[in-house]
Amino acid sequence: MSTARSVFRSAAIRASAAATRFSTGPKSMSPLLNRIFRSPVELSCCVAMMLPYHTATASALLNSMLSVSRIVAGHDQKWINFGAFNTNFGSTRSFHGTGSSFMSAKDYYEILGVNKNAPEGEIKKAYYGLAKKLHPDMNKDDPEAEKKFQEVSKAYEILKDKEKRDLYDQVGHEAFEQNASGGMPNDQGFGEGFNPFDIFNNFNGDIFNMFRQDIGGQDVKVLLDLSFMEAVQGCSKTVTFQTEVACNTCGGQGVPPGTKREKCKSCNGSGMTTMRRGILSIQRTCQKCGGAGQTFSSICKSCRGARVVRGTKSVKVNIDPGVDNSDTIKMARVGGADPEGDQPGDLYVAIKVREDPVFRRDGSDIHVDAVLNVTQAILGGTIQVPTLTGDVVVKVRPGTQPGHKVVLRNKGIRARKSTKFGDQYVHFNVSIPANITQRQRELLEEFSKEEQGEPERRTASGSSQ
Repeated sequence: MSTARSVFRSAAIRASAAATRFSTGPKSMSPLLNRIFRSPVELSCCVAMMLPYHTATASALLNSMLSVSRIVAGHDQKWINFGAFNTNFGSTRSFHGTGSSFMSAKDYYEILGVNKNAPEGEIKKAYYGLAKKLHPDMNKDDPEAEKKFQEVSKAYEILKDKEKRDLYDQVGHEAFEQNASGGMPNDQGFGEGFNPFDIFNNFNGDIFNMFRQDIGGQDVKVLLDLSFMEAVQGCSKTVTFQTEVACNTCGGQGVPPGTKREKCKSCNGSGMTTMRRGILSIQRTCQKCGGAGQTFSSICKSCRGARVVRGTKSVKVNIDPGVDNSDTIKMARVGGADPEGDQPGDLYVAIKVREDPVFRRDGSDIHVDAVLNVTQAILGGTIQVPTLTGDVVVKVRPGTQPGHKVVLRNKGIRARKSTKFGDQYVHFNVSIPANITQRQRELLEEFSKEEQGEPERRTASGSSQ
């Protein structure tokens, strides 16, 4: 508890400073809460710290920390407020409630007949099988069919969504059902068995989501295939991909042109609704109007009011000289369309470079092979060697051995976003002819005799001295 006390006081001090700094105008709650609470765990510690205090004392301790939420109230989609404390923290009552209010007889996995480790494809297959079997139109004589069909649909709606499924697996069926029911029994209190960290399981991730930024449009990743020379010299390419695009029918508005707007009855035009959970209340975006505060008499039939549809998008990509295999180019705000229209996703272009039959790449350096015949290797001479800018003449030293190499300075690849070039390495190999003419054989045999006689002459010359 001493650790929680220290964390609580530290957060309260930061809250007072943040309240002053943010009092000049509306700000986003995400950076604000990050300033007050360094992590969701710290916020949990603050809640734990409140438990031993009397209601009035706890309210006073929270006042400086929560005044900042009142300053920015209504300027963010989600914000938390510890309102008036109607429960005595010294009470010995524990949380309790009827099981039928918050949980079904079976969890979602049992309803679909799959295990908890089932992959997405298996869950989808199980759902379609049960949906077809239990559809009310196929079971008009069974009054329970519609109820079972709704249970199957609800289970699939949760398990097909990765984030919802992760939350469901984390908090368990009962806690998840409590959230879906919209609240907790009014007679719930705090007892010795109360775990303050369990509070956050009852908010369906709302508190943790305060520490995240808005996602906006969908990020898109595409693979772009380039030839060796396209990667070296740079080029322009057009990539085409499937993503969310603005609906052409309604111009991304979600409603037909000229549709009359009406005040949302769910939030009374404020765009926000309030949900109470015990001592906490959360103000969140109205689910009916999406925070707009207005509803429409009709929606666009093409996008069903979503403002975006799945479609094809083409983007021109400028490839800088020197890109390499597995490089990724980020193009900001050209990915999937944002339904709100102001934050499109990003496009990530992964580069794949095809191998070249002549050049091999090693960073900014390149390597090529040059084949010499026997006489070139022995006598030396000159040969033509390909480079990235055309053939050049390279001198071959007499007595060049297989595996020898020469370096052509600054004949490699220009490094990305640099004026420096790599080098080109020319690796020599010697080709031994499989078939020779009679004259060539005679000359080689004569050469062999000369080669063998040379040591004898050297020996004789040494003994005569």
